Amino acid sequence: MKILMITSEVDGIVKTGGLADFSAALPKALIKRRHDVRVIMPLYKQAVLPLPVTHPEVRRKKQTQKSASNVQTNGRKVNHSDRKVKHSDSKDINPSAGLNAYSLYFNLNYSDRYGCLVHHRHLATSMARQKAVPLMLVEHHDFFSRDGIYGDELNSYPDNPLRYAFLCKAALEQCLSQNWIPDIVHCNDWQTALAPYYLKEHYLHHPQFKKTKSLLTIHNGDYQGKTDKKWLDSLGIMPDRFTSELMEEYGRLNLLKCGIMYADAINAVSPGYSQELLAPETSHNLWHYLNKRKDSFTGILNGCDYTLWNPKKDPFIPHHFSSSDMVGKSLCKVALQERMGLAQKHDLPQQQDLPLLGLVSRLTAQKGFDYLIPALERLLYEDAPVQLAILGSGEPDYGSRLHHLQHRYPHKMSFVNGYDNGLSHLIEAGSDFFMMPSLFEPCGLNQFYSLAYGAIPIIRETGGLKDTVVGLDPDHQNVDNATGISFRYPDANSCYQALKQSISLYQENMGLYVEMQKRAMMQKFTWEKSAKEYEILYKALIPPRTKRKKKIS
Repeated sequence: MKILMITSEVDGIVKTGGLADFSAALPKALIKRRHDVRVIMPLYKQAVLPLPVTHPEVRRKKQTQKSASNVQTNGRKVNHSDRKVKHSDSKDINPSAGLNAYSLYFNLNYSDRYGCLVHHRHLATSMARQKAVPLMLVEHHDFFSRDGIYGDELNSYPDNPLRYAFLCKAALEQCLSQNWIPDIVHCNDWQTALAPYYLKEHYLHHPQFKKTKSLLTIHNGDYQGKTDKKWLDSLGIMPDRFTSELMEEYGRLNLLKCGIMYADAINAVSPGYSQELLAPETSHNLWHYLNKRKDSFTGILNGCDYTLWNPKKDPFIPHHFSSSDMVGKSLCKVALQERMGLAQKHDLPQQQDLPLLGLVSRLTAQKGFDYLIPALERLLYEDAPVQLAILGSGEPDYGSRLHHLQHRYPHKMSFVNGYDNGLSHLIEAGSDFFMMPSLFEPCGLNQFYSLAYGAIPIIRETGGLKDTVVGLDPDHQNVDNATGISFRYPDANSCYQALKQSISLYQENMGLYVEMQKRAMMQKFTWEKSAKEYEILYKALIPPRTKRKKKIS
């Protein structure tokens, strides 16, 4: 199958969250299954560019345009070194931009014409002999060469609807330009949710897209791209389509809703989250729209890239270990205590029998900090036998409260405000437990890492967390399959009880703890498994090919 993935971020290029991991890992797994996959995203100012690639078509054009600096188009000369070219139909390679960039021009609506460059690169893979992922980066100075990705430190960019509508249209026009027509256009979140609309409205009668189907993956339904209806004309949305049945919501345009109603299929990034999105109280107000499309809506669990998260060979941790040899994990715990300033403080000896609870997270309400922080305050006030190693950045109020706790209990808690990739690996490797008390979690990634590193997850039963972690029953009725500690209700007392249960397990039943730890490390949630499920979903969308009848002579 030919699969085009349109995304706003890719790990290794630019990343703000789990969408980037998805956009890098799933295409690799699909290519490994011999599908023709291409990924397209914006060329942001912050992007880390992989090495360029020269396509055969580029080499052919090079032979006829060896020293060209300008291209003759429709009797006019267009200077392609100007990155803001308008009103041209040229789709030639841009000689001044190098032999891996194409000029692309198209209409976003019925009057406004835009130009951009599309850079062709390959997304590197760590697997030997595995084919790299073709990556296209859309360059438009006004839209994407900014200091932020989606906005500045305080607000989203007001023209985000136009920026990402431009990405969607550029992605489809690039397919036509290269004569590479996908069977599936795989869209992700509100940023690319207009692509299904364009396919069914702007390209309705285009013969090349006649059989192309669209899939919209919801990574976080809390972000929906709601905006003013003033953007309708600029985005090329016909007024008679701005209805409550399709994309209007209380007088505003809802881009994610538009994608839900126009895509041929929709999925969430875990079965648990897909069920939550159908329920009024947990759906971010999407339940009404998704229930209308219930027959076309499913959940597919994300995977984990174990080439990056493997305690046997992780380059970021000082000692390696496995489920059959855990000596290295004990040494990583010592290293983490020293790194976080938790060793030998206030005459408290460094103790291996003191449970160490780690956390790496964005400091937002979604991650459960409204009830986690009060639970930690109570735990520390009661002088529970525990140490806490926390790394995170985000909302200043949460950071301030965590700093306050650190200053009050310096021998028990250490908090680093920011993000440090190496430290995040060490926290996973050195922690006995890992806290993920999310208010909602579409899939989650850190529980995968924690299971692999033997840091037993402490989770709230939501979304992908409950799909991947089996919580230990307080009465120990499921000791044969438990891989973590869990709680149901999003409140401080429930969270506190889960933390207490973890401490008790570690100090009073080390045998069961070790058993759970080894079982956790044996769990595998691979992208290969996810790719197989997406393959099934893709195939269900593609109409069967009709066999030609043999002529009877």
